[in-house]
Amino acid sequence: MAGTYRPTIIRYLNAQGQRVSKDTPGAKRVREKSKTFWGRCADANGKVRAVALCDDAAAAEAMLAEMKQRAKREARGDIDPFEDHRKRPLADHLADFESAVLAKGATDKQAGQATARCRKIIDGCKFKKLADLSPSAVANYLRGRRQAGLGTATSNGYLSGIKSFANWLVRDQRLPSNPLAHLVKLNDRVDIRHERRALTQQELGGLIAAAERSNEPFRELDGATRAMLYRMATMTGLRASELASLTSASLDLTADPPTVTVQAACSKHRREDVLPLHPDLAARLRQWLTQGDRQQDGQRAVLAFDRASSAKPERLFPGTWATRAFKMVRADLEAAKITYITDAGVADFHSLRHTFISNLVSGGVHPKVAQQLARHSTITLTMDRYSHLSLIDMTAGLESLPTIVDPELKTMRATGTTDDTADFGCTNGCTRPAEITRFQPKSHATMTTADVVASTNEKPRISAENTGLNEDILDRDRTYNLRLRRPTLYPIELRGQ
Repeated sequence: MAGTYRPTIIRYLNAQGQRVSKDTPGAKRVREKSKTFWGRCADANGKVRAVALCDDAAAAEAMLAEMKQRAKREARGDIDPFEDHRKRPLADHLADFESAVLAKGATDKQAGQATARCRKIIDGCKFKKLADLSPSAVANYLRGRRQAGLGTATSNGYLSGIKSFANWLVRDQRLPSNPLAHLVKLNDRVDIRHERRALTQQELGGLIAAAERSNEPFRELDGATRAMLYRMATMTGLRASELASLTSASLDLTADPPTVTVQAACSKHRREDVLPLHPDLAARLRQWLTQGDRQQDGQRAVLAFDRASSAKPERLFPGTWATRAFKMVRADLEAAKITYITDAGVADFHSLRHTFISNLVSGGVHPKVAQQLARHSTITLTMDRYSHLSLIDMTAGLESLPTIVDPELKTMRATGTTDDTADFGCTNGCTRPAEITRFQPKSHATMTTADVVASTNEKPRISAENTGLNEDILDRDRTYNLRLRRPTLYPIELRGQ
């Protein structure tokens, strides 16, 4: 048949006729024709490829002819290059998407979460093929979920997942464009379901002390181990999953400065992080790691700390505590009689990271340094989401502002016309003791010396009763203005004019 052929296949069989490898002793080399017909066909770019057809000669010829006609139409632009992908079920594309996410280095948990969110939207909207993807259907589905109680932040997470899937379809040349591109996230700050707060130094001390006193383990972590975990979380800002991945090999306590290393596979942004350790934390870690092996007392599970001699270092904080870290912190907070939820927010395990960053900011650390220590992608996230400044911090910031000096008063002092102890002068911007009531003059009209003398001799004397000012200040003001031959700056009606 023209264009189709059956290639020769070489197999190796043993004495029983079973197929074996070439190197098997006693293997017999057998040449036979393939049952499947093959053909050669040029694609739309003109590149000739060998393609498998079927085991029927006539059907194979028809298939090859159709493939050649299709390649010509595609080369002329008469055929949709995405036609084959449009015919496949969305479930197949979603499975390929999960494989692609894993191939990029994501963990099974991350890939599974992204795929699960997409699958919920696809099933909820009843999408079957690529052509069914509709932005309005996705928006209405998420709106219904929010009305049923789904948080705005979680809704945004679902939207990010399905849009990532659609973007991948475009990059993998399965769709010409992203039909969900114009959908945008909602403002999740107006619907905060889990606002976290930073712990005060008193609360943090109480939490650590309560953990150290505890005789009850939490998922393999005894009280002393939890206390060290809280210290490390507050003084490094590491997340629960990152702390759970640390081993003795992650610490370099002999370096200057001491460091802790988070492997790329365990870091949220998939990069290896080497972070300095506070001297006090490094000293406590040295003491903690050299305490020796802990023995089991028959009442609670205990941990071995002889990690330096182990061929495979144990984790510093083993167990499954990271998946329920909020319960662990809540129990220790209750033991310390510290409120878990206040008007400022929730104090869970991630609040220790908020405390770390807030302490950096309130301590005067440069924002860029705080961002690097927090390992955030943007400084906005560090300053806006994780920085919790108290009223005391804001008050201290205001006290650093310089005092504003009135230019007119500064000029008068420079020319010797007044001094720092004067209680008179301009009423706009000048300062007086708090107990003296200020008033605004109604007229600055020029008066002659005769007018001043006449008004002083003939008119009612200005006194503390009709001005509200201290009598000593009034006497000083009269003397000052008569010496300078200028009128006293009091309201006209008080001067009898």
